[in-house]
Amino acid sequence: MMDARDALAELQRLMEAALKETGFSAKAEPMAENGKVVLRWTGESGALRLEFFDDRIALFFSADADALEDSFARLAVSLLELDRADQRDLRYVADDFGNELLVKCGGKKKKTGGAGAKKMPKGVSKSAVKNGDAYYDTLSFANSFTGIFPELRTAYKENYDKYGEFLCEEFFLEQGNEAVRGAIRRNNPAEMTRLFKLFNEVYENGLNDAQSLVAVTVLGSLENDEELLANCVDYMSADLAPVVINVNQYLGSAAGKRAKKKLAEPPPYKPKKDKKKTGFFQQLMSGGGGQGMPGM
Repeated sequence: MMDARDALAELQRLMEAALKETGFSAKAEPMAENGKVVLRWTGESGALRLEFFDDRIALFFSADADALEDSFARLAVSLLELDRADQRDLRYVADDFGNELLVKCGGKKKKTGGAGAKKMPKGVSKSAVKNGDAYYDTLSFANSFTGIFPELRTAYKENYDKYGEFLCEEFFLEQGNEAVRGAIRRNNPAEMTRLFKLFNEVYENGLNDAQSLVAVTVLGSLENDEELLANCVDYMSADLAPVVINVNQYLGSAAGKRAKKKLAEPPPYKPKKDKKKTGFFQQLMSGGGGQGMPGM
């Protein structure tokens, strides 16, 4: 598992070019401060802080080189779970934070992602789940999932920008599931351990829609392939394994295939026809046929 101090030191190394370009060239040492692990730089542009706390890492800036902690403005924040993070995650964070720093202090124009781009909300933190204060939702799952597959971060953000909310089913059906199937085919122990640690945690500590996303949408996409399922068995928890096997068996059956086809190709909408009105109700509404409405 990565240490917070080591993670901040590595981020400083990966952000070196952006730091130098914006005048923060002196090397800083990670230190503990108010329950956080912090890096602080001062330079020509002001002061900069990189903080790790509660499974999140954040970059703060102040134009005042002598600013106190509460005077800093946040430039960027990212989820960083140290027991799952690797070099790819750190590189993604360093690129993102370096770009924000260059926008703020280096005159670089910010890429907005289009007119409809919006800031992604942050998911539930692992520590909040451990403390019993929250459960994983679909956004938290997808956020951690793209930490394992950082090449899908762009598609993840584009999904949110396009709809103004995260459509998890669309993201996994169009991009995420293929990445999962590829990892399961490779069957690399380190990759599988990391991936199924996430699946097991979300299934055991997630809301119903997050559990369904893991067991049905994602792992149900294995299409009852015996080889792929065999690769998964040793990594799935005792709670998740029987559910995934049952889902795949059903979706591989004739009834399951019919259900999937119906979802993929729903029948055209046919408006209901008005039922023919007969007897007393028809006479009452039309005033004709027979005696009609009695006179007043």
